[in-house]
Amino acid sequence: MYELNLRQVSYALSEALDLVGIDDLYHGKRVAFMSSVLSQELGHSQERVDDIISAGMLHDCGVSNTDIHKSLITELDWKDSQYHCIRGALLLKSVTLYKKYSDTIFYHHTHWSDLELLKIDENIKIDANIILLTDRVDALRARGKSRAEIIIILEEQKSKMFHPKLVDVFKKISSPDAFWFYLDDTNIEFFLQKWIGKERDKSYSFKDLKEIAFMFSNIVDAKSCFTSEHSLNVSKIAVYLAKKLGLTEPEIELLELAGLLHDLGKLRVADTILEKSGPLLTDDIKVMRRHSFDSEMILNKIDGFKEIALLASLHHESLDGTGYPYQKTAEDLGMDARILILSDIFQALVQNRPYRKQLNPKKIIEILEEMRDSNKIDINILKIIKDNMDEVYSLANQNRYEYRIEDEKI
Repeated sequence: MYELNLRQVSYALSEALDLVGIDDLYHGKRVAFMSSVLSQELGHSQERVDDIISAGMLHDCGVSNTDIHKSLITELDWKDSQYHCIRGALLLKSVTLYKKYSDTIFYHHTHWSDLELLKIDENIKIDANIILLTDRVDALRARGKSRAEIIIILEEQKSKMFHPKLVDVFKKISSPDAFWFYLDDTNIEFFLQKWIGKERDKSYSFKDLKEIAFMFSNIVDAKSCFTSEHSLNVSKIAVYLAKKLGLTEPEIELLELAGLLHDLGKLRVADTILEKSGPLLTDDIKVMRRHSFDSEMILNKIDGFKEIALLASLHHESLDGTGYPYQKTAEDLGMDARILILSDIFQALVQNRPYRKQLNPKKIIEILEEMRDSNKIDINILKIIKDNMDEVYSLANQNRYEYRIEDEKI
C-alpha cells in the first residue's frame, strides 16, 4: 500500500496538463478556483465543492496537442470542441479514483440550451456548466478581455451557452476585486495548497496508482502519432528486464510507475518539435533535453513519489556521463535507472519516428553494441535483451493499449 494525499496527486498531475499550454501553467487551477467559489455560492455541499475543484484541475485531460490547446484559450467556442471532452471523460472513467468526474467532463463543453434537454442527473448538468462557464471566463481573460467585457459576453450567452442562474451568480462572486486578484499565479497556489492541506494521507493500492499513471502515459503518448504507446511499452520492457534480473516486487513496481510517467515533461514540448522530420535546431534541442527534468519536477510535488520522480528523470542519462539532465556517471546510476535507460532507447528504436522508419532487431543490436562499446549502456542488461530478443522486441512493438481509450464508450 502507498500512503498518499490524493489531492496532492491531482494537483501535481494538473501541472502536467497545464504544460500543454507551454506558456500558461495555471489554466486548470484557475478553473478549479472559480468553479469552487461558484459552487459554494450555490450552497453545494463541501464534498461537491471538493469534487469540482478536482474536476476543474483535470478538466482538460483530453488535450495533449498544443494546437488544440490554443483553440481552448483563443476561441469562445469552436468546431470539434467536444472531442477532447469525450477523450477526457474516457480517460477519467478508466481510473477508479477519478471515474466520478467522468460525466461532468464529458459535458463540460455542451451548451446549456442542449444540456437542459438531456435526461441526465441535474447535478452533473450544473457542475458541467459551471466548468464550461469558468473555463470560458479564463479563456476570455487570457485574450485580454476586461472584467466588464467578460460580463457582457456572459450576458449575451445567457440561456445559450450558460445557465442563466450561473451567469447571475458569477456576476455576484466576481464583483469584488479580490476574486480577480486570486487568479494571479501565486494566489492560486496559496488557495490550492491550503485545500490540499485539509486532506489526510490515505492508503492506496499499487493498482490505484498504476491506473493514474497509465492514464497520464496515455495523455503523453497521444501527443504525437510517433510516440503512440511509447510510455506503456517502455514500462513493459522495464518490468520484463527487472524480473529477469531478479529485482524485488517493490523495485519492479517503482520501475513500472516510472516507466509510465517518465515522459510527462514532454507535454511541454511543442508538437512541431516532436514531429520534425529533419535535424532539430539548437533551441529545439534545449527544449527536448529539458523534458526529463520537467517530469521530475512534476512528480516531486507528490510526497511519497520522490523515488519515482528521480528514477523517471534519469531515462536519458548515460554511464559515461554524457547524458542529461544531470550528466550522471556509472557510479551514480543503479540497476533500476540502467534498466529504464535501455528500455527507453530500445522502444524508441523500434518505433517509427519522423526522421526515420522503425528499425529491425539486427540494426537495433548493432546500435546498442556501439553504445555498449562506448560505455553508454549496461553490458549485462544488453545481454539479457540479446538473449531474449524476440520477447523484448514484441513488447516494444505492441501497437495497442491494454485499455485503448478510443475503443471505449461512455
